[in-house]
Amino acid sequence: MPVQVFHRGIVVCLVLMLGLALPAQARADAEPGDYFLSVYAGRAAKERMLDIITRFNTGFIDSYLVAVAPGYVIGQGRNIRSDVELQVVRHWGEQDHWEFNAAYIARWMNFPWDHHLDTRIAVGAGVSWATEVPFIEPRAKELGEEESARFLGYVVIEAEFKPPRPSQWSGFVRLHHRSDAWGIFHDKRGGSNFITLGTRYHF
Repeated sequence: MPVQVFHRGIVVCLVLMLGLALPAQARADAEPGDYFLSVYAGRAAKERMLDIITRFNTGFIDSYLVAVAPGYVIGQGRNIRSDVELQVVRHWGEQDHWEFNAAYIARWMNFPWDHHLDTRIAVGAGVSWATEVPFIEPRAKELGEEESARFLGYVVIEAEFKPPRPSQWSGFVRLHHRSDAWGIFHDKRGGSNFITLGTRYHF
């Protein structure tokens, strides 16, 4: 997929997310016991996770994903909401396989500008299983480590945005990360990062 086409797709996704977020036809916010459904898509980044979130700059690889992720709100505190999320992910491009993830996610809910743009920042962790060893994940070939592994750790970092008035819809930018978690899951030092855009609906 040419880079120009990918960038046009990002713009289209942003427009769709904004359009979906505008209708205000629901209660103020999610509560414990509520369900939500997220759909997102993105492209693999060349840089490692720490470089991406500190430099906000990366090249891209011709590897893509689309994910469907149902979730459940398990707790709501003064500032933090706790969710659990399952994911079904389809990869294409330089790698062609399915991926299945489960994660616990904590969301910081309150920011000073929420009356203009309701913002949430989320960090989560869990496990990830791929139907085959992902082609783009080996990170230490110079050490003779030529493969990653099908079962690895999963990390999500996300910024979510909603209109200030009540709405069941929101849009988000998500870093979708698989890795061995410093050898906890595997000793091959494999990993991948996808920068994604998505939309979410709360039931």
